[in-house]
Amino acid sequence: MATDESTTLVKNPFLIIAASVLTSGVMASSCFLSRAESVARTANGLLPGTASPIDAFIAGSYRMAGWLGADGARAFVVFLPCLLFLALIGFLARALSSRLLGTLFFIAILAALAWGVRETMNASKSDIRDLRLLAPIELFQAAAQSGGRVFVNPPAYAHAALLAPDLFARLPSLDLIAKMCAALPMWREEDRREPFSALIFTGNRLAEIRPLVESLSSDWYLARMDNHGLLYLRGNPSAKEVTVNPNSFTDPRSKAIFLSQSALVLDAMTRQTEARQMMQNSLEVFPEDSTVLVNSAMLAASQKRWPQTQKNAESALKLTPDSVQARYLLALALLETNSISQAATESTRLTRQRPLDPQILKLQARISKANNDFTAEIDALERLLALEPKANQATSPIHLYLGQAWARKGFAAQALSNYESALQGPLTPLQKSEIQAAIQNIRQKSGPTETAGH
Repeated sequence: MATDESTTLVKNPFLIIAASVLTSGVMASSCFLSRAESVARTANGLLPGTASPIDAFIAGSYRMAGWLGADGARAFVVFLPCLLFLALIGFLARALSSRLLGTLFFIAILAALAWGVRETMNASKSDIRDLRLLAPIELFQAAAQSGGRVFVNPPAYAHAALLAPDLFARLPSLDLIAKMCAALPMWREEDRREPFSALIFTGNRLAEIRPLVESLSSDWYLARMDNHGLLYLRGNPSAKEVTVNPNSFTDPRSKAIFLSQSALVLDAMTRQTEARQMMQNSLEVFPEDSTVLVNSAMLAASQKRWPQTQKNAESALKLTPDSVQARYLLALALLETNSISQAATESTRLTRQRPLDPQILKLQARISKANNDFTAEIDALERLLALEPKANQATSPIHLYLGQAWARKGFAAQALSNYESALQGPLTPLQKSEIQAAIQNIRQKSGPTETAGH
């Protein structure tokens, strides 16, 4: 039956074109129901020198036609390759009178339609339209009113290019920003050289900037806190208490997402009791939302409440089975509760979804080590090692872990090679002494080293 239908389909060139266009349109339709992706890709595309060609194309479309243009550009990037691929198979089948290619064309059409419908349905369940839930709009608007120089942490840097181009033009480079966040003396020196008037901190790792916040002098004050982060201003503090206000959202789902995002910000400020209460409020307002459940799992993980992390992550995965964040949190919770075999299963699924994600590779290495699967641990660490120089990250810790993994596997030559590479980079005195002791121990036990593979 399928062979007869496929033969009929490829006999008519107009049917080939119509089927290819329709299928490609269905494949691309989810791009109009995933505004969060458009915001992220546009922000990345506006960054000078680092944007991929596709993200730059999406950002250019945004400049010309707003968010509909950005959605359309993403859809076009999906639509065109799909159309060309399907049409090529269809016309080859027609030109060669190939029943095999005709059947392949028919199957490809059905598979692509099924995938496109599934992706569109999933996107429609999790789509967020309100930009206040996707980007720190109000923080940048308030910072722009300060009229002076603004400092942002790395997660806020891309949003600055999107939300405040004039402000973005006066920012330090991203590399310098990252260094200043990690080295307080460098930040103070830059502030003395050309004082900042506003500080914006956003992202889901706000705890990392706590040392900088705690070192601020008394002329800084917290001017605003919202669901994305914090705004500090220099000058006379406002008498009004800084709180989050969910009442501007009338839609229950949007209000719940806002509350769950704000709870994570409170947690980063070490206001953990308030954070838990706010997260509970979000679950009461709209409990059946994947974003809310993932944020709840993130809060539980931050507070090391692993059974709750697992429960919320599993609930999120029931709603959105392809959620990378939810699966990552589930794997982490399973590892922390010593459910190692289950954690390894989830880790494998994660690496299939995101094979080159540094955080996922780090988690896979941890789980593989706990599972005594040293081959998988080494594979994850070596893939991570290949990524880190591109991200300008130090490789010494990875070489240290690789040395330990090779030593546990019993390969002295590879262990020594990685230990010696680790010693070439920045390490703590304790790490250096541990590595030197490990090298001495291997040499005493093995004598001349032998080369071996995995």
